[in-house]
Amino acid sequence: MKTTPFWWEEAPRREPTVPSLPGHIDVAVIGSGYTGLSTALVLARAGVRVAVFEKDRLGEGASSRNGGMVGPSFHKLGLTGLKAKYGEEKTHEIVRESVGFVDFLEGFIKTENIDAEFARTGRFRGAWKPAHYDAMARELEDLQKACGVKGIMVPRREQACETGSEKFYGGVVNYADGGLHPGKFHNELVERVKKAGAILLPQTPVQDVQKFGEGFRLSTPLGVVEADRVAICTNGYTGSQFPHFQRRVLPLRSAIISTEVIAPDLMAKLMPNGRMCGDSRRIVAYYRPSPDGKRILFGSRATGLMDQPEKNARALRSSLVEIYPELEQTAITHVWSGLVAYTFDHAPHIGQFNGIDYAMGFCGSGVSRTIYFGQKLAHKILGNVEEGYTSFDDLPFQSKLLYTGNPWFMPFVLNWHRAADKLGL
Repeated sequence: MKTTPFWWEEAPRREPTVPSLPGHIDVAVIGSGYTGLSTALVLARAGVRVAVFEKDRLGEGASSRNGGMVGPSFHKLGLTGLKAKYGEEKTHEIVRESVGFVDFLEGFIKTENIDAEFARTGRFRGAWKPAHYDAMARELEDLQKACGVKGIMVPRREQACETGSEKFYGGVVNYADGGLHPGKFHNELVERVKKAGAILLPQTPVQDVQKFGEGFRLSTPLGVVEADRVAICTNGYTGSQFPHFQRRVLPLRSAIISTEVIAPDLMAKLMPNGRMCGDSRRIVAYYRPSPDGKRILFGSRATGLMDQPEKNARALRSSLVEIYPELEQTAITHVWSGLVAYTFDHAPHIGQFNGIDYAMGFCGSGVSRTIYFGQKLAHKILGNVEEGYTSFDDLPFQSKLLYTGNPWFMPFVLNWHRAADKLGL
């Protein structure tokens, strides 16, 4: 069982060649994931001298470790929670913008001619309890009224057309969703950013950022760089050198396993439409066929804050077999994990603090959000007000009293939710 991502088989992380450190740049982008690369791409094509700083190999974080599932990424609070927090007008603005995330990503992939095995497969989400099915139906109806979401409810008596599992009490299909190969997608982004003329600096961690004149001074192990603007795009990997931002994101570890190749007839039974999948448990599970349709990739919250491959593999395999008992004897070939960033209001955030630009907090839905928010951030830096506007602009980016950036309490919270799932609460 390999402990590196399945995606790296066809899209390995390349050993870096670190160029010489520039003395001065227009914009320093910190983080080489989807967000940072998207930001750098727009800036470089606009003639801005931009450098992307990365502490590890390019894209070694969540951008090449995620499940490759894309969706509108509706707010975790739902319409009711959003209205209670922001009012009806703001809620509808956020939801209408969110429904376009996948269209935006699809358009970007087509325009850039990116080969990342993107497919608009739709997503089936199974109801773990009968009450969950009723809640899904109400939510779908509300979203259809608010922004015309395309989807259908699938009752239990008909769910065999969507899933081979008998654990569910029906479910919902969202047609807008899809999937891609995250490793290939990242590699293709890197090539376009290089071609645009941006400087890529792998294994060059930014240790400190200080205000210097009208701009900033960045300290790295290779030396000091001066920049007119700084954009932080580190999401779940935001470190202690950025305490303001670290206090506002909760880095949660998500883990994924890949099965060995499954017989075609069994795959056809378990995932008859090749959709992305999920269910309504408290501990969210997400699963999908591999792009070639031969394996199942299954992800959920990791068992702890640190990477524990063996323990994660056992927990995920148990959950997989609970849904698909037919896979009891199926071997696991890969297990890996990475960090996603949640926020206290369950929303992504974009803006500026003390002159430093940022976009982060994608709450586990970064594949569909990051390219969009990266481009928005770039347009803000360029001063393109209309192109840079988003309904997420004025959401207050808040922390909690005594939280310093270490989510030490989350394993206890997640264990409680796991117990609640087992007890049917």
